[in-house]
Amino acid sequence: MKGFPMVMTVSSVLLDEWQELANQAAEAAQVPAALVMRVWPEQIEVLIASLGDENPYEEHEKADLGTGLYCETVMATHQPLLVPDALSDPEWANNPDIKLNMISYLGVPLVCPDDSIFGTVCVLDRQPRHYDTKTLRMLESLKAIIESDFHSVVAGDPVHEGSRSGSERRAFQNCIADLRASNGSPSPSA
Repeated sequence: MKGFPMVMTVSSVLLDEWQELANQAAEAAQVPAALVMRVWPEQIEVLIASLGDENPYEEHEKADLGTGLYCETVMATHQPLLVPDALSDPEWANNPDIKLNMISYLGVPLVCPDDSIFGTVCVLDRQPRHYDTKTLRMLESLKAIIESDFHSVVAGDPVHEGSRSGSERRAFQNCIADLRASNGSPSPSA
């Protein structure tokens, strides 16, 4: 993995918003876990974990790097990663997330404004899943929101509700609506 990510303090306002977005992502993708991960020199941290009884990940828990985590590959390659079923894939059969029964994974890298890796945004499930392009678009849309927030933080712009571009959020909400429609889930009432 290239370089250590720039040190960035993430405000509680952003963390609260990212939490809501992760919750929406997990619900729309019909998975137990949607995560925002942050890398440190020797560990990776669950910065945000979608809320739900079925999610085995806890906010701020850390795991050592070099253990074969899905997110390590995403961070090393700077590319999305799809693992439909780790149990049937020799490359992933010893992945640490299998102990949590999280056998399918889709993740995308989160990149800081200086091009270093911040971490990942990902979804995981207990059943084999070949995530479709709508799910990948939703994760890419969430990535765009978070990376836009990184740029605001680095620029010193105050980040508060209503201060950010609505285009990324509209794109994310459209992706959520598309996923819900394709999964047969009703949209939540306003």
